[in-house]
Amino acid sequence: METSKWFLAHSKQDGLEDIEQWCVKIGRSLVQDGWETKVISGRDDYEIRAAALGGWKAWCRDVPQGKDFQGNPMFHGVIIPVYSDNENPTVGKATADIVDGFISAGKHVYTWCPADEVFQKVSSIEVLPEQDYLAWARLDFSC
Repeated sequence: METSKWFLAHSKQDGLEDIEQWCVKIGRSLVQDGWETKVISGRDDYEIRAAALGGWKAWCRDVPQGKDFQGNPMFHGVIIPVYSDNENPTVGKATADIVDGFISAGKHVYTWCPADEVFQKVSSIEVLPEQDYLAWARLDFSC
C-alpha cells in the first residue's frame, strides 16, 4: 500500500491538542482506496528534521522539495488551517516560503477550515507590501 504524506502548515500559536486533532481529521478526510494517508504537523516535522538540515531557513526550503531515503517525496502536499470567516487568509513568512515551494514544485496546496472541515485549493500566493512577518503573504484561490 502506498502512502500519501501531507504537511500541516499550522501557526506557531495553535495548540498542541488542536494540531493533533486536525492531523487525525484531515487524515481521515483524505483516505483513498489503496493508499495510506499520513498528516504530519509542521511542529513535529520541524522538531525531527530542522537541526539536521541546518535550521529554520533550510528546513523551510526542504519541506516542499525533500525526499526520503528511497527517493520518494517527503510530502505530496500542504494543508493550511484557516477559518471560514477569513475570505482572504494571510500566512507568516515561513508558511509563505513553504507554500510557495509546494506551488513551484507543482504539488497540492489546500486550506482547510477546522470548523466545517472544508478544503479549498490554493492557486497562488501574493507577498504583501507591508512585509509583516505574521501576515507576510495572502493565499489566492482563483483558478
